[in-house]
Amino acid sequence: MPGFLLSGRCSMTVINIRMKHYLNLLIVSTIFSCIEPNSENLWKLNEVVHIETEGYCRDVYISGDSVFVAAGQGGVQLWDIGTITAPKLLWKKSLAELGVNKEITQVTYASSIKQLFALESNERPLHIDLSSGDTASVQGQFSSEKTKEFRVLTNDANSFTVYAADNDDGLKLSTFEYDTGFDLWFNTAGDEIASFGNPNGIDMYENEIVLTLDQLGIEAFHSENGIITSSYQIDLEGNARAVTMLNGGEFYVACEDAGAFKLATGFSAQSEGKIQFANDLFVTHIAVNNNQLALSCASNGLALYETDGNTTISARGIQDIGYVYHAEFSGGYLFAATREGLQIFEIDE
Repeated sequence: MPGFLLSGRCSMTVINIRMKHYLNLLIVSTIFSCIEPNSENLWKLNEVVHIETEGYCRDVYISGDSVFVAAGQGGVQLWDIGTITAPKLLWKKSLAELGVNKEITQVTYASSIKQLFALESNERPLHIDLSSGDTASVQGQFSSEKTKEFRVLTNDANSFTVYAADNDDGLKLSTFEYDTGFDLWFNTAGDEIASFGNPNGIDMYENEIVLTLDQLGIEAFHSENGIITSSYQIDLEGNARAVTMLNGGEFYVACEDAGAFKLATGFSAQSEGKIQFANDLFVTHIAVNNNQLALSCASNGLALYETDGNTTISARGIQDIGYVYHAEFSGGYLFAATREGLQIFEIDE
């Protein structure tokens, strides 16, 4: 009997040692599998060209072969990318030439009327006339101070309306018409629509408008026959910073330290569908190109994600390309506005 007991104890000791060794291997394997993502599913960025922009490249707008750059303290620049690997600087306007003091943080171009718009940081938008060939004629500033972001809607060949996320007044509209007699653009109409909070971002799709409201999430508006009304407001985790609309009822929201959200509202918060992703990243903007998502992550660079168009959004790697403010897709390329300048890539899936 004693021998049997001794044998049993020895067997149990051997089993316990083996189990402990197995568990240790399992823990180590699990830790390393968490640290190292599956490299088979990661995408690669292939750099096409890197453009030095003097100041920080804060924003980029692409129209055909024309690339407009918000170059921070370097002002506004226009580059030609007819030969993508050899961009040409067509012109640049310094802050002094623009008549402003703070850095330029946004640019947008209305190609049908050849008018360029830029934003002085936390100030009023700038209007620049490009209708006379390569001459950039500064028309001055308009709307109100504390404009965080804006969109431009062309009404016809002689009229446009600027929709601004005004951090003081909510959603602000400014309509301009061209007077052929004076050869000038005049501000002929305007409106202010109060928002649930103080907006810091805006995007539009046809008659739908969405504002980001920092700690208060987003608010959606509907425009019908010149009348704009609030449709709904949705609170989100983190600080809602920027919105990218896919259509009237589906959009992405960058929420800084809470990552990003995809919202499918169906024009009404009653049918709200919400997907949160990139929870561990600081996200300031989301660019979309079919199944490809490019998340601007400030000092963490650029994060790539893949969407199946429904509810699955998968990480495809973080790219350390420097401090990224904004990104846009155009013509099969990814344009990244960074502190190191404008970087243009192709994505290798």
